[in-house]
Amino acid sequence: MFLNETVRDYCRDGGIEFTRCRPYRKNDQAFVEQKNGAVVRRIVGYRRLEGLEAAAGLAQLY
Repeated sequence: MFLNETVRDYCRDGGIEFTRCRPYRKNDQAFVEQKNGAVVRRIVGYRRLEGLEAAAGLAQLY
């Protein structure tokens, strides 16, 4: 599982526990990724973003 330090620290401070998925529900992750993609694409768009300028723009957005 990929998790950056900012998200890790936020969750730790908020008492959010990470689990891989629910037992016997192998499709959970695909559903979550689909929803994440829909939300991000609606706000950010479909273009590929690269470089420091793009990172700064996304940081400001978040």
